[in-house]
Amino acid sequence: MKQFYFLLAVCVGVTTSLFAQNTVTVDASATQLGYANVFETPANGGAFVFGDSWGVPDLKTVVDAGANTLTLQPNFNTYDAADPFWVDQTTLLGNKLFEGNTFVEDPSLVGSALTFEGNVSAFTIDAAYEVVAFIKVFNGDFSVLKEENMILTGVGNFSVVYTNVEAADATVQYGFKVTGINANPVDEAALGSVVVTASSLGVNDNNSITVAVYPNPATDSFTIDSIDEISSVRIYNVLGQEVLNVAPNNTSATIDISALRSGIYLTQVSTNAGSKTTKLIKK
Repeated sequence: MKQFYFLLAVCVGVTTSLFAQNTVTVDASATQLGYANVFETPANGGAFVFGDSWGVPDLKTVVDAGANTLTLQPNFNTYDAADPFWVDQTTLLGNKLFEGNTFVEDPSLVGSALTFEGNVSAFTIDAAYEVVAFIKVFNGDFSVLKEENMILTGVGNFSVVYTNVEAADATVQYGFKVTGINANPVDEAALGSVVVTASSLGVNDNNSITVAVYPNPATDSFTIDSIDEISSVRIYNVLGQEVLNVAPNNTSATIDISALRSGIYLTQVSTNAGSKTTKLIKK
């Protein structure tokens, strides 16, 4: 699901400015692509072996368009007990480090900053596997890769932001990768999974009010200006946890965020006319 956000702020003593942002979220009805990168295990030196397109079902990603979910699992499709490439013949454990990428490729996103957000609704995957939400941007011949990642560690919202836009950008991908030893399918249930869906707290919940949030990115504080009196400002981290709650009771407020760690936050501004949630970057 792709959304385009525009905020025009006209404030007393403040120069008029335009803030534009492309935001995408988990959309199981979009065309999902698969790619595998395969490495030797750390015990065998960890060298890159090969990378190739891979069927999404063969990555063991389950796509449910009706529920708008992706279920991300360790890869056990490659396990063959008789094949020494994939299985250690002594231990009968997986013999390769498998990175399974499930992603959407959207050329219309080239040339602009991008936020990829969503929600982890279930997290039961074995600790031996790393699950990452990513944005990948390639040049024309795929010789250059720029990547922004967020490691998923539990349930809640996540947000990945790409801002390093360059003229050479040619391909934009966003999605997930699961990395770990290729597994025995008999262990499928025990190894668990990660279920992702659209964000439960979007960056544009309600367009009924107009607010200006600046500067963004911010360092120690940021200012909110509104036509209507601001009753509350709530700030959430990318896991959906509330980290700050203030009640300005004014049409303009400067919010102190010096105690917050650098990262991505969601700022929910409420007035008597409605509420609006925007992304905030703390430097």
